[in-house]
Amino acid sequence: MKIFNAIYSERSISRAADHLGMSQSAVSHALQRLRHALDDPLFIRSKNGVDPTARSHEIAEPVFQALIQINDVIAQPSSFDPQTSDRVFHFGLPDHAVARYAPLILEKFTKEAPNLSINLYPHPIHQLIEMMETNQLDMAAAVCHSPPARFRTLKLFKSHHVVIAAKDHPFIRGKLSLVDYKKARHLVYSSDGNRHSYLDDILLPLGVERSIAATIASHMASPIIVSNSNLIATTTMELVQPFLERYELQVFEPPFSVHDVDIKLIWHQRYDRDPAHQWMRQLTQDITRDV
Repeated sequence: MKIFNAIYSERSISRAADHLGMSQSAVSHALQRLRHALDDPLFIRSKNGVDPTARSHEIAEPVFQALIQINDVIAQPSSFDPQTSDRVFHFGLPDHAVARYAPLILEKFTKEAPNLSINLYPHPIHQLIEMMETNQLDMAAAVCHSPPARFRTLKLFKSHHVVIAAKDHPFIRGKLSLVDYKKARHLVYSSDGNRHSYLDDILLPLGVERSIAATIASHMASPIIVSNSNLIATTTMELVQPFLERYELQVFEPPFSVHDVDIKLIWHQRYDRDPAHQWMRQLTQDITRDV
């Protein structure tokens, strides 16, 4: 359409080519394709260049106006005003991080973006990746070692392992040894009931096999169950921090070596330059850095 508009304005294929910064051959080939698509010669050779056909005169003004509208859309930068936007963000956040970070996100919204809202999804990482692929999810904060190349990542923080026990546990009082860890009965998170995890791969060479009393599919239940039982749980600090005082939990460093886990913010590259998305990514980074 830009080529048609240039030829119509210039009444010359060569002058149109100069105007567009294209070769005359490229303009001629484009005109041939347009003639075929519209089933009309569109321009007839004349003494001084080309003359438009009746069909050209008929479509010239609508094409010109359409090009103006397209140029306006492309030229106008995308904008985002958090004070007035009512966008809904779809965010993947494991349930063990919801208690720690969701209140902080909502507090930021209240101060800076009163009409924004957020939907949180605690799904496994493979499901979150699929949702981002199909444009159902804006971003996710999770453990993700090797996301597909079309995804972008930003390291947020390291997730630190801790062990929690009730304040009146029968034999764990103020300190936790590997012997006590082995002796205790355990509450284990498992989304599918599988009782073996990466922790067991660390413990088995140490001669420790956990005595598992129960598995649960929700991290959030761990502090409540542990505080009301003789079970202990190996979890993360961001999960238990909001509940330490409320449930009077004891918290310990694991009595064995286990590396912290990198938590990353993950998003599809299609949103790299979206202003709203950039704002939400920065907000997430600011919150986790402050914590």
